Amino acid sequence: MLDSIINSVKGQLTGELQNQFKLDPGQANRSVDLAKEHMTEGLKKEATGGDFGGIMDMLKGKKSHEDNPATNNMIQSYVNDLSAKVGIPESMAKQVGPFVISFLMGKISGKVQAEGMGQSDVMGMLGGGLKDKLTKGMGDKLGGLFN
Repeated sequence: MLDSIINSVKGQLTGELQNQFKLDPGQANRSVDLAKEHMTEGLKKEATGGDFGGIMDMLKGKKSHEDNPATNNMIQSYVNDLSAKVGIPESMAKQVGPFVISFLMGKISGKVQAEGMGQSDVMGMLGGGLKDKLTKGMGDKLGGLFN
């Protein structure tokens, strides 16, 4: 589902990147694809690392995504890859990175809020067997209480 949300706004976002940052269409397209990878992996990593409550607060609009360390980590990693993999100069990547991640987080958050998604819905949205990983991880952290 995360892929479908990002894919649904890809045209709009690539247009913004071309207009605001003067990226060529290929760079804009690769930038959005790379952002999707970073967001998917970053959110999964945070969720399985024990900060699922923080992710839910962010996606439900209770906390700003700019204040979330996970978002900042995603942006930093993404900025590095924009330069290395897409060929965007570092000074430009430092502007593009926060813009793209914030844009996409806003769209994902809007979807979560509009549909009243709960934790299990968001786990499903992130995909990749996340629900099983989280359940097992929480059980391990609680001394096997749920195993």
